[in-house]
Amino acid sequence: MADYRHLFFDMDKTVTPARQPLLPEMASLLGDLPHDIIIVSGGERSRINSQMGALRRYTLAQNGNHGFDVADTELWYLPLEDHHRAEILSHIERLVAALDHELGHEFVPIEDRGAQITFSPVGNHAPHDIKSVYDPDAKRRLELLSRVPLESDEVVVKIGGSTSFDYIHKDRHKGANVARLIEHQGWNTGDCIYFGDGLYPGGNDESVIGVIETVQVEDHLDTFQKLQKLLN
Repeated sequence: MADYRHLFFDMDKTVTPARQPLLPEMASLLGDLPHDIIIVSGGERSRINSQMGALRRYTLAQNGNHGFDVADTELWYLPLEDHHRAEILSHIERLVAALDHELGHEFVPIEDRGAQITFSPVGNHAPHDIKSVYDPDAKRRLELLSRVPLESDEVVVKIGGSTSFDYIHKDRHKGANVARLIEHQGWNTGDCIYFGDGLYPGGNDESVIGVIETVQVEDHLDTFQKLQKLLN
């Protein structure tokens, strides 16, 4: 870890269980490090604050399109425009029509977070036991996208979290916003490393590849083990 000064992490299924608070062991490990901690998540700022608690960190919410420093002061906000929303909602309608199950209406399937729209077929607020078994390897969502592709010049959709499709502007992904923070802070890319569970093709961490060094993880437990290994 002597080679790194700035540690970037996805949140759900990387430093926390999906939509769950930071576990005490991870909070202790990260809190004791002298490194900068940066959380880069598709979630909105309020949810990141709720899950991460008092951990001192930079926050890149909505795939980094809403950035905050360690004092929780806003650095930038890059919202979607109305014509982006129209394209996204049209594509979601097509995905819903192609589902092989009932849409999770009662658990808020569509969330417009401002800079990102997130669609979960089982519902963004579905209970953990439902979300954890729906699509653990992302194959179900990737297959659905292969049948119902998004055709757009300005927006893209990525696999996010445990059940979600994340819609963002094509030039405002995690990789671009990681680079934005590094430039804003005057950091060196060689001092940075990123941990994420979605570094596979189509995953919402994929865009970070080539920006800084990346580490693929399976879940928060794998992240904990790989961090400990790097520390030793």
